[in-house]
Amino acid sequence: MDNHQLTIEVAQEFHRRMEAIIVAVQAGMWKNGVHDLLGYATDFAVGEARGRQTLVLKSRSRSSYLRLQWATVLGDGPADRQLVDDAVASAINELA
Repeated sequence: MDNHQLTIEVAQEFHRRMEAIIVAVQAGMWKNGVHDLLGYATDFAVGEARGRQTLVLKSRSRSSYLRLQWATVLGDGPADRQLVDDAVASAINELA
């Protein structure tokens, strides 16, 4: 996903990956005994200003801020995948 041009396909892939992050955190919370429905809000920087993406995740009593670079969310390399996995694990720990 090194394509720097914002196309519908890039936007759809970005949203698909953000959805996967939300699903992974929800599953991790549930597995750790927190049976709350995960709430979330996003702050997307798109277009020419693409940069840090913020995903605010909330359970009934806690919240977590997951911040990743646009290129990391869309990255396919091992380093990008590891950053996403680490952010998901951190969010699960904060919310569980």
